[in-house]
Amino acid sequence: MKISEVSVYQSASRSLRRVFLAAALSVAVAASAVATEATPAVHASSKTGVQYGKAWQTGSLPKGVSKKAIDALVNAAMGDKKNRTRVRSVVIVKSDNTGDKIVYEKYHPLDKRDQPNDTMSISKSVTSALIGMLIGDGKLTLDQKAPVAAWSDPADPRNAITIRQLLHMATGLQWTEDYFDPNSSTLAMLRAPIASEYAASRPLESTPGAVFEYNSGNSAILMGIVTDSLGGVAATDAYIKARLLDPLGIKSAQFQRDSTGRIVGFMGINMSARDLARFGLLYLNDGVWGGKRLLPDGWVAFSKTASPTSPKYAGHWWTYKDGFEAEGFYGQLVLVSNSKKLIIVVTTALEGNAGAQWTKATGLREQLYALFPAA
Repeated sequence: MKISEVSVYQSASRSLRRVFLAAALSVAVAASAVATEATPAVHASSKTGVQYGKAWQTGSLPKGVSKKAIDALVNAAMGDKKNRTRVRSVVIVKSDNTGDKIVYEKYHPLDKRDQPNDTMSISKSVTSALIGMLIGDGKLTLDQKAPVAAWSDPADPRNAITIRQLLHMATGLQWTEDYFDPNSSTLAMLRAPIASEYAASRPLESTPGAVFEYNSGNSAILMGIVTDSLGGVAATDAYIKARLLDPLGIKSAQFQRDSTGRIVGFMGINMSARDLARFGLLYLNDGVWGGKRLLPDGWVAFSKTASPTSPKYAGHWWTYKDGFEAEGFYGQLVLVSNSKKLIIVVTTALEGNAGAQWTKATGLREQLYALFPAA
C-alpha cells in the first residue's frame, strides 16, 4: 500500500499504538546514562556556551515576543497535570552574536527535563547525519550504488539503488508503511532479527529514483550501511559517540536495536528535548560545532533541499518554509529556521489518537514560529 507523505502521522489511533508497541517490545534497547545539566547564570559569548563544552545558557525572548502568549499556547497543548495525551516538552533556542541560548523551556508535570523522549522518525535525521559523516570521511558517496550485499548481483534491479535515493525515499522498494496491520512491512521489520536485512529483502515495485514513497525500511538500510562500513556494532557505537554525541555534549541518547545489537536507525534514537536542540543547532550552524566542522561542507544544504520526487521531503529531513524539520510519529518535531536563527523542539506523549497528537504538535509549532521575527 502506498501512502502520502504525512498520512502515517494522521491516521493512527490508540489501537495502533498497542500494535506498534507490542512489536517493539521484542527489540532490545541500549541506553547511555542520563546526565543532569545545571544552567549557569552567565551570559553566552562567542566561546562560552553549549558549543564549547558548557551547559545550555538561558536568554531573553526577542523584543516583541510575549512570554505570556507563548505560555498560553504551550499550556493549552500540555493540558492539565494528569493529561496523558499531552505535549511533553517545548524548548526554543535563539542563536545570535552573543551565543546560543534557550529563550523558552517548559515540561509537562508528568515529564522531566533530562529524560529521553520517544523521538520516533526524528531518528531518521540522525541516521542521515551519520551517512553524511561517512561521506565526509571518504567511505561513501551520495551517488554510488548502495553497498548492500543482497543487491550485489548486477542482474538484480535493486543493484541500481543509490544512497541518494535511499535518503530521498525514492528506492522503489515494495513497502507497506502501516501500523494497523500486524503483517505490515514496518512491523515485520521490527520483529526481524536484523532490521536492515529485512528491508533490503523487499522487491522493487517501481524504478529507483522515480517515485517518492515514505518507507522506514530505507532508513534501516542506511543504518545497516553505516554499521557495515564501520565494521560492526562496537565500532559503530564508538564512532557515534566520538563523532556526534561527545562533540555535541549529548548525554541522554538511547538506541533501539534489533536482536543482533545493531541500531535500527529508523526510530528509537531517543534523547532529551535539550539534546534534540543540540542536534538542531548543529544543522542551524551548517554542520559546524564550536568552530569545528562535524558534517561535510554542503551536507546541510543537501539535507534541507527538496528531493526531485517530493517538494516536501529532502535528505531524510522535511522541508518547512525557509527552513527544515525532523519529524516523528505522534508529533515529535525539531524545527530549524535559518531566517529566524531559531530552533523549536516539541515532543508529545505516545498516547491517544496519533493524528490528533500530530495536529496538536504541528499546530503549536506553527503558532510559536509565527511569534518570532526574522533575525
